[in-house]
Amino acid sequence: MLDISLLNKLSIKSVFVGQGFDALLSQIRSEQDYLVALFETEKRGVIWITDDVDAGHSIFVTDTKGVNKDKLLQIINPNIKTLFLWHIDGVMFKKYSKCDCALLHDRLMHLIEFKANAKNDSDDSIQANYEKASEQLALSFEKFEEVYKNHGQDIFSVFDDIDAMIVFDKTVPQDDAYQKNIISKFSNRTLLKLSFGNELKVE
Repeated sequence: MLDISLLNKLSIKSVFVGQGFDALLSQIRSEQDYLVALFETEKRGVIWITDDVDAGHSIFVTDTKGVNKDKLLQIINPNIKTLFLWHIDGVMFKKYSKCDCALLHDRLMHLIEFKANAKNDSDDSIQANYEKASEQLALSFEKFEEVYKNHGQDIFSVFDDIDAMIVFDKTVPQDDAYQKNIISKFSNRTLLKLSFGNELKVE
């Protein structure tokens, strides 16, 4: 039987009610409804997340054939942990206003933002994409932090750790000076770790 105790710990129905999410929350009448309205789950050694145009939000995929490689994050899960993908942008929030999704496991949350087609852009455009992605991730964390605070909870009483990742095409240079500047500013603003990459290992 699927263990969704982590989703219960999020207290979504009680925490988010009355804060603009009531229409969405009305779809959730039982624990299993979380996996229809807000989440999907997988338990594989290797899985991918992509921002799917047809679905209108990020999804798990088991095969990358035909998938936009610009918006693809590989998840390495050597201990075969249960993973939950939280649909944020286009589901919890208006499209393009917050980060794309969050990956949950144990009591950890990874906020994820995809940025596509950067390999064909100028340096200025790539840097602007960095800034936008960082802003969407920060706004997402700050909104969640605010919602839980309004409910009398510290978000870190729900999660042991939270970090953030910006996913770019593999051809975009990694570890450049501008990325380091974005990471520093993001950390100063949110106190969270930010990384750039196309692979996330679940430990």
